[in-house]
This record gives sequence, structure tokens and C-alpha cells, in this order.
Amino acid sequence: MSWLTWRQYRAQAWCALAALAVVAALYGATGPRLAGLYGSSGLPGCARTGAGCERAQSAFAAAVGADGLLTGLFWLGVVLLLVLPAGVGMFAGVPLAARDLESGAFRLTWTQGVSRTRWLLVRLALVGTAVAGFAGLLSWAVSWWAAPLDRARSLPGAGDGSLPGRFGPLVFAARGVVPVGWALFGFALGVAAGLLLRRQVAATAVLLGVLAAAQVLVPLLVRPHLAAPARVEGALVLEPGRGTIRITGDELYASVPVSLPGAWVLSVRAVDPAGRTFTGPVPAACHPDLDSVAACRGAIDAMGLVQRVEYQPARRYWPFQWAESGVLVLLAGAVAAGCAVRLRRGVTGG
Repeated sequence: MSWLTWRQYRAQAWCALAALAVVAALYGATGPRLAGLYGSSGLPGCARTGAGCERAQSAFAAAVGADGLLTGLFWLGVVLLLVLPAGVGMFAGVPLAARDLESGAFRLTWTQGVSRTRWLLVRLALVGTAVAGFAGLLSWAVSWWAAPLDRARSLPGAGDGSLPGRFGPLVFAARGVVPVGWALFGFALGVAAGLLLRRQVAATAVLLGVLAAAQVLVPLLVRPHLAAPARVEGALVLEPGRGTIRITGDELYASVPVSLPGAWVLSVRAVDPAGRTFTGPVPAACHPDLDSVAACRGAIDAMGLVQRVEYQPARRYWPFQWAESGVLVLLAGAVAAGCAVRLRRGVTGG
């Protein structure tokens, strides 16, 4: 069974090894360059003293942003790890059962002294282990390369909005151990779709739809609530040059910068003294026909509004990583077990 599995997956294995080699070359060669920009920006000194971080963060962000190669590699790493579950599901999961069921080759295999359950479990174990290893190495390479960016964003200071935080919805799934969980989940979904539909094209379509929905819904509905969000409140005082005022019709939005290094900010809103979310009315001094920003700012300050920020603290990053990846691995295991039960009860193909 091991030899047969290798024969059927050798093309995917060689492609995966080639992809890892290219990633290692690209990120290994440019990693010192990114680390050099981090060192020359003054961020190491800021990390020791806690002073001047905002200026150093801005300088580092500007230097990285001006380097098209580094910017491109950052987003390439994010995209690679976000599409990894779909790729694994398509090229490793779906063919695992659907290829033999669709072609009828399973009839020969199951008459060679190999039970249906063993046929499936050996393949799941071998290919699943390879998938986990591939995802882990790819995630490690990207996470190692992006470590200076992650450190810069987690330092004290207001920070620079152009530095993406590793706790953000997109980047979170492209760092640490979470990509391994998503890859195994995508693999298991592909196996299940192939086993149930017995047609590779149809199974691939179902896999992509379910996986896309999961990758959208988890960051929106599940991940923010793995732990109760922390909350911080402070008087909403709009200092010159350090605040946002936006008026849309009869609604007013005002905020001041939030300094929560490395945190995942879930919501920022103004509330009135009674604790209700404030959206208006718009003060007369903020009428669009008037041209006095100072007067508008003073009118908003006089309302006694409070800015309420809900967030997940930076210290929860790794607990969230392990929690999400653990849930995904358990789901993958449950799907795989369901596939084994389904196969043992009998599957016949056209």
C-alpha cells in the first residue's frame, strides 16, 4: 500500500518539494535584507528603551514599502498559505478516493487482500503526514522571513497602519501553526467530497465552495470569540492632527488613534455618557458649509463622549493559534473517521 500510494502521488510530491525549494531560496535570500532594514530603522533600540518607536516604525514601514521585492514577497507568503488548503484538497484530498472510485480501479485493489478500511487509512496516514509536513515547513519559512515585520508591529507606540499585524484576520492564517490545521482540514474535506461524489471535478467544486465559506466565516464569526474580548475606554478628545472626523448625512463618526501594540482591534466606537453608541446628531459647528475644523473638534469634545475599544490582546496570539489549529485538526480527524465509516458500509462506483 505504501508503494502504491507513492506511485499515485509521486507527481504531487515532486511538485511540493520543488515549491519548497523555490520558497526556501526566495525567502532565505531576502530574509537578511528585511532584517537589515529592521536594524537600520532604529527599532532594536526602541525595543530596549520603549522610546521613539512610532518614528522608527514609520521609517521601517516606509523602507519596506519602497522595496517592491520585499512587499511582493510578504503578500506572496500570505496568498500561498491562504490558498494552501484549497490546493491540498484539490491535488491530494480529492484524488485519494475519487480517482480509484471514478476509474473503477478500486475493484482490483480490494481483491488483493486489502480491506477497504486499510486501503483508506493507510492513504490517509501517509498523505496526511506529508501534507502536515509540507504546510509546517512552508509556514515556518514565511513566518521566519516575516518575523521583523511582526516584531515591529508589536512594539509600543501608535505604530504605522501600513505595517500589517500578525493578529489580523488575513495574516493570522498565514503564520505559525494555523496553516497546518487548515491544510489538514482542506485535505480531509477533499477526501470526503471525493468519496461521496466519486467524481473529481464535482468533488473539487464542492471542496472549493465549502472551504471558501469556512475561511470567510471563521475569522468573522469564530476567531474573535475564542476568548471574551478585552475592553479599554478613554475620553474622546480630538487633538489637532491626531483624530478622525467623518460625517455621512446625519451620522457622525469620530475617533482618536488607538495604541495597542500587537493586538487585534475588533471595534472602535464612540459612546455617549449613558453608554449608548453615538452616531449623531451632527453638531452645528460641524456643518459642511462651515470651514472651521477646530470649531467642529471643540464641539465634539464638549459632548463628553467616550471611545470604547474592544480587542484581543497580543498575549493571546499563541493561545488562539493553538486553539484554532487544534479545532481544525479535530474536525479533520472527524471527517476522516466519517469517511472510514462510510467506506466500510459500502461504496460502489460507476
